[in-house]
Amino acid sequence: MDTYGQAAALYYNKVENLKFSDRLSLRTNVIDWLALTPNVGLELTLGDKSWNKWTLGLSGRVNWNTQPKTLAYNVYDLYDGKIELRKYWHGNNPRRVFYWGVYGGANKFDMKLSATGKRGNAFTGGLTFGTICQLYGYQNGASLDLDLGINAGVVFAKWEEYSRELQNNLHVYTTTAPQNCYKITFDPLVYAASTDVVKVSLIYHFGTKVANRYKKREAVDETYRLKLANEAYRKDTLKAAKIERKKAKHIEKARNKRLKEYDKEQKKKAKAEAKAARINEEKKKGEKK
Repeated sequence: MDTYGQAAALYYNKVENLKFSDRLSLRTNVIDWLALTPNVGLELTLGDKSWNKWTLGLSGRVNWNTQPKTLAYNVYDLYDGKIELRKYWHGNNPRRVFYWGVYGGANKFDMKLSATGKRGNAFTGGLTFGTICQLYGYQNGASLDLDLGINAGVVFAKWEEYSRELQNNLHVYTTTAPQNCYKITFDPLVYAASTDVVKVSLIYHFGTKVANRYKKREAVDETYRLKLANEAYRKDTLKAAKIERKKAKHIEKARNKRLKEYDKEQKKKAKAEAKAARINEEKKKGEKK
């Protein structure tokens, strides 16, 4: 029970705890940047232990009214926000993890890549799958990682279709199809933009690398057990060495004591012999007289 109590205290209080900064990561989707849509996301590991596999993420994209004074033929304007819950697990390579999760979001869009455009609002939800691998590890413990993933879900959207023509040097907007109510849509452009179907993201893990996150609890426990055993062995070794030093010191002290006693006896003996020699010499002188 004592060992179990020590192990439990070690598990939950001392080892493999993640600071708040260790649980944070910052991400951005490269594909959105290629579409000239600035975006950023923040992800937090739920729990301060290295075996916690669930994370909660928030992300946003914005690209609105970016057209120059001379309006271009194509339009791609988008406000978008998304919340995502993920679960991670490791493969054989400790520097790679896989994940699945669920997401939900909302957006406002205005997109025109042909003669007619669409503008409206949408709500999205579905599943996400992917993998993350480490690209570079920094000396401070952080890492830069690559996230490859896909989203699959449904889009509830309402929009109106419009056309835009140049008349007397002015752009005239004409509604070609009035706004409908929210309904499930699989319009390729609206669906792809709303669900963010393909993800190629760069992630900066602030505090600790992917290899130090999302571990198996059993593996962490085994690491703890070995750490605890090594610590106990180290303490036992130090204790044994201390006992041996104490014994050696005691032996040296006893030896020095005996040497002092022997030296004292030798001096006493030499003194007695010298005294006896003087007495004998005095006796001889007295007999001669």
